[in-house]
Amino acid sequence: MKFLFPIICFLLNGCSTATFNSNAGIYVENKIRKSVVQRYTNYEVWELGASKIGYVEAEYCQKDIKDYKPSKEALISDLRVKTQKLGGNALVFDSCLVNRSAGRCNTHMRCNGMAYLITNK
Repeated sequence: MKFLFPIICFLLNGCSTATFNSNAGIYVENKIRKSVVQRYTNYEVWELGASKIGYVEAEYCQKDIKDYKPSKEALISDLRVKTQKLGGNALVFDSCLVNRSAGRCNTHMRCNGMAYLITNK
């Protein structure tokens, strides 16, 4: 019994310096960035007089058949985040290309689009 108290104190002291890291901040930040960017067609951005900011691309390499394979919508979500990081608020999605057995990848997915800034909505 007299050894129990020092052991508990030792354990509590060890846990007081423990730190926990999470990617929750990045997840929330990307969620907010993604919500700022809306998808448009080429005609809509032309009608709105949008300024072209740049080309955006997202890709994923599935190295093993058992690895997670993101959906097309997940890659488009990445395009929206990249658009906002460039300073844009509009995305014109172009296409997604899927290659089976491409080099080191079992499946390689690449989506692209054009980032725009619309100032007068």
